[in-house]
Amino acid sequence: MKPAPASASPRIKPGSVVRCRTRRYLVEDVQPPMHRKLPEGGDRVVTLACMEDDAIGQRLTVFLGSEVDFEPLADSSWEAVTQRGFDQPRQFSAYLNTLRWNCVTATDAELFQAPYRAGIDVKAYQLEPLRKALLMPRVGLFIADDVGLGKTIEAGLILREMLLRQRIRRVVISSPPSVLRQWQEEMANRFGLAFTVMDRAYVAKVRQERGYGTNPWSTGSRFLISHALLRNSDYATPLMTWLDQGRGDEEQAALPSLLILDEAHNAAPASNSLRYAIDSGLTRSLRDLAPRFEHRLFLSATPHNGHSNSFTALLELLDPARFTRGVPFDPADLETVLVRRLKDDLRIALNEAFPERIVEPLRIPKGSLPPDTPELELSRLLQRYRKQREDRLLAEGASKRAINADRLVITNLQKRLLSSVEAFARTLAVHQRSLAVRQQSERQSRLEMLEGGVSADSELAELDDEEVLNLEEAQTRAALRQTIGADESDQQLLESMARIANSNRHRPDPRIEKLADWLKQHLCPGLGSADLQWQPTRLLIFTDYVDTKRYLERQLQELLGDEEADLRVKSFSGGMNEDNRERLKARFNADPDQEPLRILIATDAAREGVNLQNHCKHLIHFDIPWNPSKLEQRNGRIDRKLQQAPQVWCHYFLLEDRPEDRVMEVLIQKTEVIRKELGSLSPLVQQQVEEALEGGIDLDRLDVVQRQLEGMDSAASERGALLQRSREELEATRHKQLEQQQDTLRRLLAKSEQWLAFEQDPFRQALNVSLELLGVSGLEPHTDERGQPCWRLANPEALVNQTRDSSWDTTLDSLRGVKPAKAFLSDWRSDNPVRPVIFSDPGRLSAEAVHLHLEHRLVQRLLSRFLAQGFLHHELKRACVVPCRDPQPRLIVMGRLSLFGEGAARLHDELITVMADWHPGADRQQALQTVGGDQRQLIWTLLQEALKEAASGNLPVIGTSHLQSGADADVSALLPQLQQEAERARGAATELLQERGRLEAEALKTVLRNQRQRIRDTVRQRSQEIARLDRKAAKAEATPLITGLADAVKIPELDPAAMSERERRQLASDQKHWQRRLETIDSELASEPKRIEASYRVVTHRLEPAGLVYLWPISG
Repeated sequence: MKPAPASASPRIKPGSVVRCRTRRYLVEDVQPPMHRKLPEGGDRVVTLACMEDDAIGQRLTVFLGSEVDFEPLADSSWEAVTQRGFDQPRQFSAYLNTLRWNCVTATDAELFQAPYRAGIDVKAYQLEPLRKALLMPRVGLFIADDVGLGKTIEAGLILREMLLRQRIRRVVISSPPSVLRQWQEEMANRFGLAFTVMDRAYVAKVRQERGYGTNPWSTGSRFLISHALLRNSDYATPLMTWLDQGRGDEEQAALPSLLILDEAHNAAPASNSLRYAIDSGLTRSLRDLAPRFEHRLFLSATPHNGHSNSFTALLELLDPARFTRGVPFDPADLETVLVRRLKDDLRIALNEAFPERIVEPLRIPKGSLPPDTPELELSRLLQRYRKQREDRLLAEGASKRAINADRLVITNLQKRLLSSVEAFARTLAVHQRSLAVRQQSERQSRLEMLEGGVSADSELAELDDEEVLNLEEAQTRAALRQTIGADESDQQLLESMARIANSNRHRPDPRIEKLADWLKQHLCPGLGSADLQWQPTRLLIFTDYVDTKRYLERQLQELLGDEEADLRVKSFSGGMNEDNRERLKARFNADPDQEPLRILIATDAAREGVNLQNHCKHLIHFDIPWNPSKLEQRNGRIDRKLQQAPQVWCHYFLLEDRPEDRVMEVLIQKTEVIRKELGSLSPLVQQQVEEALEGGIDLDRLDVVQRQLEGMDSAASERGALLQRSREELEATRHKQLEQQQDTLRRLLAKSEQWLAFEQDPFRQALNVSLELLGVSGLEPHTDERGQPCWRLANPEALVNQTRDSSWDTTLDSLRGVKPAKAFLSDWRSDNPVRPVIFSDPGRLSAEAVHLHLEHRLVQRLLSRFLAQGFLHHELKRACVVPCRDPQPRLIVMGRLSLFGEGAARLHDELITVMADWHPGADRQQALQTVGGDQRQLIWTLLQEALKEAASGNLPVIGTSHLQSGADADVSALLPQLQQEAERARGAATELLQERGRLEAEALKTVLRNQRQRIRDTVRQRSQEIARLDRKAAKAEATPLITGLADAVKIPELDPAAMSERERRQLASDQKHWQRRLETIDSELASEPKRIEASYRVVTHRLEPAGLVYLWPISG
């Protein structure tokens, strides 16, 4: 670079390129002196955006007069390239490849860069969300793929692509608490992105280190936060402040940011009625937060809860330009923003490697159990107890509250009996004690343990086993205080049940005997003998209750013996600390030849965020949850991407002699049918199950309950009709021509591969060259325990010692695994040596080696050395003489053209080359005969082949002294043509960017105008409905919902008279919102298209020297 002449007051303006604090910056803004009496420029405030590859877009604000090295930069100089000698071909190849791998462009929306940079074996179908996202000027995408299809990876690809294109600077991911760690690890391992978990511990740490007034969000740029904390104003308010930072005025946008909302259905308004959904706490929080994020990405396998107004409210949070709560939408708009595929679609139509799920009962045949079997006898006695209590409640004129409390307690007893006699016995004992000392109390109590059990996303999931049992007892006592006491007949039945339960609670029940047979057939053929013969596979057993978990532990201990059970069986439940949970996951996913663990018993605290598919294809539900979503989440632990087996088996026990089990079988079979059709289970299914089983399974009404469950998706019922409607709305977005879509995505993937030109061997070579530049030996080939190739750093400590930079220790931690939160750093490093590395996705969980990819932290740091050549580092000359088998000497001059937009966003990178046949002679312009067309591609291919061959050491070394003396003249002769080529490329790229901006701006105008019309029609329709109610003219003839859209959008007309007070208040709130939205659409039409066009506007461009190559014949 040639700096401009130094002056007391450099003449700069927005768009200028300057050097400040050893880096290059783009000038964004210049504020005049605040005090006019001071010398001009003395206190000018200059806002800068970094242009360096390793810190692109980072902002810096300085007082111009205080910066000692601030200087405008003129055009770059080639002297540093032509006058310093030549690099070895191996070094130059590493430099050139790194330069090419880091070129980005926004000129082509369908040119993907993230897939080949991330640590995944990308499949074509995974690119559809990315393709759609890149077509959007403001990303608002809903990934509604099936459970286990890889939504996290698809979101990561979008996130990484947008970071590469500098379209975002800040990222917030919000998810249920159970999957925060999974998100953190996936982003770090797959995409090289470090995320900080925003929680109470982190806030306390920030306040301790930086002071109480510090905004914790201002300490980074990428955060993870749970849904619960996101709706907490203590976290949401400073988040809004942080997001607004950088906004100078209403016309200036804040720093571009992205919100990723996992399990986004939790943000949808909910309702137990069939009329109008009401905002939840998370809905209200996101109404304030979501508009502050320029880009939004929602993820959920269950996007539609059956209420159209709730679905549109969720979509409005995603993309308010296209959707407004309660306003019908254009199906084409939903197609634009939603991606939805099912595993069965991809497996059958595209032959993708997703397992086939087989749901199979483990039957204990009818007639095989004697009538006095404890499970059967207790079932009959509990039914008598239920009926006896119901009759007394009705006879005594009990309140509705008392009747509901009694039903809840007896239903809870029934659930526990279906789980195990042990669980039933414990709860029955609490039941008896509570009735014996029952005290009247009107105090309302939360009874969530009795109503639904422990949810993985509830704070109760963090309780240990004893705390869960104590809470269950407390809630049982609380429920019994709300109902009638026990008379003598009740006491007799309770004593009979207690006697049977207590005498059988520790004995193996019929399911344990069936489980033993299953283990002998599938997992442990030698069960019962000295030679157990464990198979190299694993089994996951789920139960709802801690008591049943403990019962299973004891029974397996009896089957296997203490020593073997301790080695082969472990339990996973709430209350485990995070580190122990992760260690147990790693053991269960480890190679069975290396890890003896075979059976994992889990409660529902392990339903989400715990992926266990690596070596497990069998799952057994020891008891069946009455919540279909729980059942599906359990199955999803092994039925997901990276499952190695072609089939997964989800088993459940069926005692055909027990009437309740027939109902449970209908529940499982019907929900599985609905899942296959919808790809997920709508909340409407859960609501219908709750209605059918609200009072438990009454043995006198078995047929009625079974019919209710079988008719869940029938259009004849109101909820069934809503389910059908939600199915129709979502089905419109499922791509019916998957094969055609797949062909398109494969073509785009091949196009991206050609653009990036990434290969594993040159990648590995580039890492080795960078290590050598640091004075450290490179990666050495080895084999792992499986006999597969891997590579190791021979002496990792040398990175710290040789460079005298202790920060390399932190970088090397990325090769050690995940550090437990409470572990001492030095102890953890000592116990976890640097792992071997591989260069392709292992395709399984818990791989022993670390997958290195372009976004890995170690790789980024090593390759950044090449990108900083000529600026921060100067080890390389960026010129090379490459031996070549072609007889014609050739010269290649390379420049790197970069186009920058607002905020130094790099809009386009391109390697510009001029190639010439080299001839001797004093007149270098005449001696160098430039080539074009096909000849250029031929020379480029020759260069690639020559670099590979030279790096292998198969070609002789060429003398360079005679070329060194003429390099400056050779470059000077070709430089005008290089500048002409760069100008043509700049013009073409600028034109493409302007066209993209224009088209996207026009598309947004169309979307906003259409949305404005739909809101106006909806306001008119709802106003008529309210007016009819006010005139008490409910029988007035109905008016079509929206003129002209009746055939396209089918939703029922609202009847305000049938709505509850809360629903009417919500509707009134929505009406006010529609009016405000109409006002904001007008302002958005004036401002947003301009912002889109501005985002593609080129502010400045640079042509930097990239390299000089002589292709020299080995003949001399």
